[in-house]
Amino acid sequence: MSLIGLYEKATPKALSWSERLQFVKDRGFDFIEMSIDESDERLARLEWNQAQRKEIVEAIYASGIKILSLCLSGHRRFPFGSIDEKSASTRCI
Repeated sequence: MSLIGLYEKATPKALSWSERLQFVKDRGFDFIEMSIDESDERLARLEWNQAQRKEIVEAIYASGIKILSLCLSGHRRFPFGSIDEKSASTRCI
């Protein structure tokens, strides 16, 4: 059986994770791909605390929709191996 997923950026941005997972489920998809792009909002996901991570886990269990993949494009702003010490100390990707 093949699984079909939806990229997070194909969903309305204003949705909470719980709403987003339900949105994906209501449209017949099996999973969602999370985005960690160069925006501050999405880069902050790399530093989520335990409560924030728990909220997503609970939403996954409630909806039955998993996050099976992740698109990491934040490295466009903070390249791997950057010699910019300010960037390297601010974000470590």
